[in-house]
Amino acid sequence: MYNLSFRPLANNDIQEIVDYYDSLNPQLLEVFLKEFEEIVKHIQDMSKSYQKKLGDIRVAFLVCFSYGVYFKIYDREISIIAILHTGRNPKIWKKR
Repeated sequence: MYNLSFRPLANNDIQEIVDYYDSLNPQLLEVFLKEFEEIVKHIQDMSKSYQKKLGDIRVAFLVCFSYGVYFKIYDREISIIAILHTGRNPKIWKKR
């Protein structure tokens, strides 16, 4: 199993999403967080099952929410680069 890390800007992405859903509906936030935790666990367990989309960057999409989790696999680590809404330009991760 790979170690998992979040880049600082990915942590910022999560905080912005949490703040947004918390302001809309705290129960919706709970649903989002549960699905996000599940996808992160799946990335950690089955990282190579996700197709490379942008160079070596892979994307795992949440089912009920319009977000993609962008990550890169290294020798012993998976680095979460970004969590972006699917309506945003997916190449935005390159600035990270």
